[in-house]
Amino acid sequence: MMDKEAKVWNRSAKKYFEDVVSPFAEGVKNPIFWYLDNKIGANTKEMKVIDIGCGIGNFLPTLAGKFSTVVGIDFSPKMIEFAGERVRGLSNVQLHVRDARDLNEFHGQFDVAVSVNSVLLPKIVDVEKILGEAYLVLKEGGTLLAVFPAMESFLYRALLMQEKGMEEGDSEEVALEKAKKDLREGLQCDFEAGIIQYPDCKQKNYYLFELKYRLWKAGFTNIKVRKVHYPWEVYEDETLLAFHGKEKLWDWFVYARR
Repeated sequence: MMDKEAKVWNRSAKKYFEDVVSPFAEGVKNPIFWYLDNKIGANTKEMKVIDIGCGIGNFLPTLAGKFSTVVGIDFSPKMIEFAGERVRGLSNVQLHVRDARDLNEFHGQFDVAVSVNSVLLPKIVDVEKILGEAYLVLKEGGTLLAVFPAMESFLYRALLMQEKGMEEGDSEEVALEKAKKDLREGLQCDFEAGIIQYPDCKQKNYYLFELKYRLWKAGFTNIKVRKVHYPWEVYEDETLLAFHGKEKLWDWFVYARR
């Protein structure tokens, strides 16, 4: 299973920013930076952090500038290869090809764990394993800072598309059918399970209530969730530019403690 999943992300590595709307893209106000500066404390230089699913390593240089030790793990060797190029010369960064469902070698070692849109496997058993491992790699009192893709964003986009159709003269029913067609263009959405079927993989997205439940079930406490909003301009879909001025699409940012 891991080899099949890794191959998908290996193919994405070279064109990562073309395929993925990143929480680190220009213009995105990501709460993770505020929480690093204001909630973790002033002594991060004495702390260790692990980036679970570090991808091509776009967050690693920031972490390296704040923490004494940074460990980045990803199950895609190609992602780790690109991450290595990004952190070349940073002596406090270690990279490993690892499956986030089994991080036994790292248990109890970190003050902070970060995970940015990397808990994406579609099966709940895998989601729960990853969240459980994220909990276990932390020391007592350690902090999780994470971003998860929001399922609500797809429904919100459909709402905006329906309203747009009605404003242009369509009946409510016709506008809704157009919104459904737009929503499923190139995708298959399983709204009950929170699964999006992309051309080459299935991806887990999270409703707010489920996300809080899964984190609680993994053992986390003091769970706080905020939105990471994406400027309309970061999307290639010109249709979305018509919604400029309305609330933006979002992912979920999470702060939680062990």
